[in-house]
Amino acid sequence: MQATSDVTYIDCGRRFRLYDYADNNSPSSVSGRTQNWMDIDGSTSGLNVPTIIGSGLSDTGHWFRVEDDAVYDPEGPLYFIKKGNGPERSLGHIRLRFDDSLYNSVGKTSCMNGPKGYAQNNAHSLCPTIGRIRHLGPLFDSSNDSAGGLPITANAIVSGPTGGFGWLLNLNAGPPKSLRIDQIEIQDVVSPLILVIPYPQGTGFTIQAMVPWCTPSLTHSCTEQFTPASSVTEVRYSQANKYYYDDATNLLYVRIIMAPQTYTGDNLYSLTANWHMWDMADLNNKQYDKRKHALDRYSFNGITLAKYNTASYLQIEADCNPNSSSKYCSTTPTYIEPQVCPQGYVQVAYDKCCVSAGSLNCYDFTAPPTQAPTSPPTFGTNSNLFYNPSFEDGSLTPWYANGGSIELANGIKHGSGTSSVLCKGRTATWQGVEQDMLAGGGTRLVARNTYHVSFWAKLKNTGSATVKITMKASYNNGSPVYSGISKNLNNYSWNLIEGDVTLDGGSGMLTEAKLYVNGPPSGVEFWVDDLSAVLV
Repeated sequence: MQATSDVTYIDCGRRFRLYDYADNNSPSSVSGRTQNWMDIDGSTSGLNVPTIIGSGLSDTGHWFRVEDDAVYDPEGPLYFIKKGNGPERSLGHIRLRFDDSLYNSVGKTSCMNGPKGYAQNNAHSLCPTIGRIRHLGPLFDSSNDSAGGLPITANAIVSGPTGGFGWLLNLNAGPPKSLRIDQIEIQDVVSPLILVIPYPQGTGFTIQAMVPWCTPSLTHSCTEQFTPASSVTEVRYSQANKYYYDDATNLLYVRIIMAPQTYTGDNLYSLTANWHMWDMADLNNKQYDKRKHALDRYSFNGITLAKYNTASYLQIEADCNPNSSSKYCSTTPTYIEPQVCPQGYVQVAYDKCCVSAGSLNCYDFTAPPTQAPTSPPTFGTNSNLFYNPSFEDGSLTPWYANGGSIELANGIKHGSGTSSVLCKGRTATWQGVEQDMLAGGGTRLVARNTYHVSFWAKLKNTGSATVKITMKASYNNGSPVYSGISKNLNNYSWNLIEGDVTLDGGSGMLTEAKLYVNGPPSGVEFWVDDLSAVLV
């Protein structure tokens, strides 16, 4: 991973020149095709917005030409991709190992340094293409990208934009029976890297995250067994320990994330060892391990970059009929290009669907499209009076932070759905997530009525604490009145908090009614989901 920030050009314009002094990038090298970095503030590209910079060599196909708005600099050659043009754009890096004889040839009988075609010991130094990887979707199929995407060679390193619909891998010899994915770097956990591989129908899969030289214990595990999911969406928003095989398209989907170097599960958020979606900020709590953070990283001058470790890896074993080498499936299925966009939209970028090319009417995969205005809602006797009670609208609206901060937690949820809210950055017990119960139209709360309130919550970074929901009611002739319910929670399971609260304490007109979740000490983070408030 690489990054730049605060770059200044003095007495010159922006100029780039990447030159292969051996024979001018013909053919290009792996490092030339996959070189990329994050321009944190856009000062390097001159776009003045966060920018992903990637190789513009012709051999890359459309790997970095991810949309029409990507700026091409032929002098680089480089592509400049505006990070904010998509919902979850970032960068990722992986290494693929599916044939040890090929991998062991790198630097010895193939993929050697020096001028292209240099012979040594009767061996050739070229790195022949043995497959391709491209972004998923019709915008990147053979009719739009004749090159077929980024070449895969014996030196099978892949680096490029994450957050799209998937990286589709095709090997000339067929689907790999045994595929190891290591040297994993995912810069942002919110930017999914989905690996997609065609496999023949009837193939069985064993997929595991593994760490060698690891001794399992109550607090740290060494292997995580992936389980089947029912959809691509479930894989995308899971804890990255699920896979999905689509019989309709013959495609396997797996989400790839970074894991620590010495374990696959810890007790950071649970009493016993558990796999979870690691974040760059997660701390390492393994005894005798001097690393401060769970994931390897490099920090300098306010920028933190993911740094792969040399131990953890993801292993995919495919139970299919082998070919003569026993390293690939004997049949390469004709896969069907999946529909990555909802009906009425077309793919315009590796991660974006719009009504048409150039249209600003685009589908928001993290927030449903804005609908036409509707009349204020009415609420029946048994109606849940919260708006967006399970945070499934793809946004937090109309919830907001009552002190501290809140964020949508995709893939972490209670019961059904895909999301919850994480309360963080708290500096006082009263801080948490809040909703104004008199806002938004309709008659929701009425003075001096009683309501049955319930919600589910789970602690993140402490073992035990009290969480409560508080009703703040204000009248035009008095001070605010507070009432609520509470319960002591843990960090390894979701707990239900429920009880009755009454809007009492004043005889005037109700001017304020707010419900907010709070309670734990300063610094404690917690998730909240599935809130309900019903008139008793």
